[in-house]
Amino acid sequence: MREDVLGEIDRRITRLEELIKLAEERIAYLEEHSARYAVKRKDYTLYYLIFMGVWMLLGVLALAALRSDVPYLNLPLGPYALISIVVLLAPVAYVLWSRWEASEDPIRELEERERAAGRVVREFYIPLRTAVERNDTAAMIALADRLLGDPCLAGAVEGVGEGDARLNAYALYLYAKYSPELRGDAEELLERLTNKPLRLLLSSRLKE
Repeated sequence: MREDVLGEIDRRITRLEELIKLAEERIAYLEEHSARYAVKRKDYTLYYLIFMGVWMLLGVLALAALRSDVPYLNLPLGPYALISIVVLLAPVAYVLWSRWEASEDPIRELEERERAAGRVVREFYIPLRTAVERNDTAAMIALADRLLGDPCLAGAVEGVGEGDARLNAYALYLYAKYSPELRGDAEELLERLTNKPLRLLLSSRLKE
């Protein structure tokens, strides 16, 4: 059964390494494509919006000042003031939209996925493989503690589809501290656990 677990861990590592390779190739392609067609220019949109808002607001203030001196200049200033405020708020909306657009950058998403896959290989599967190979329950408990205490590692594990980090940690705890009294807990966990190497590992305890 241990060989089955090790084999499944190796398959998961291979899958993640392929994911990293594909992400790297895709990033290289997108960077080359963007560099070829990108036009290097400074974006003056934000400054233009700010200028227009300030200019309109100053116009409204000027009209308000002139109304008291020029009797026939009795224009309603409310609509103009409202338009000025809207135009002044436009730069804020533009900045928020620009940040949202940057967050949707496909290169950035690929880089984050590549980093997550690499972290899972280095910090989860390689330590897990070593612990299983040596039947080192103390190392398994330490790895479970790491899954629960390191949100970056937990997020990476879940982000690349390697199961719920909390359930994975619980599976490691149950395997390391298994006793016949915990059989019901182990069986219940196996119904929810999706990480295949850990399912095989925990199932091996039930067959002892």
